[in-house]
Amino acid sequence: MRQLPYATDVRNKMLERWHALEDEYPEKMQWFKDFLKWQPTNTGITNGKVKKLRGDLKHLYQYDVSYKDRIRYLIDKENRKVEVVFAKGHP
Repeated sequence: MRQLPYATDVRNKMLERWHALEDEYPEKMQWFKDFLKWQPTNTGITNGKVKKLRGDLKHLYQYDVSYKDRIRYLIDKENRKVEVVFAKGHP
């Protein structure tokens, strides 16, 4: 049986930054949106661009969009949802 895709929710205060990243990096962001939809925890296929954070941030994953831009997100596996909690720049 095929799994349903994950839904992605970008927090309101991050929406403008998310759109700025889409404008600046259209191909990378399209790849990332597809990644979030189907396998947001599969860091093995990302060539080091997505990682699970450690320590106090161990509940978050991070995508390195570029050397200066990051996206952090939470995953709710039970409800198949991804929540973007940070986008753009270094947190």
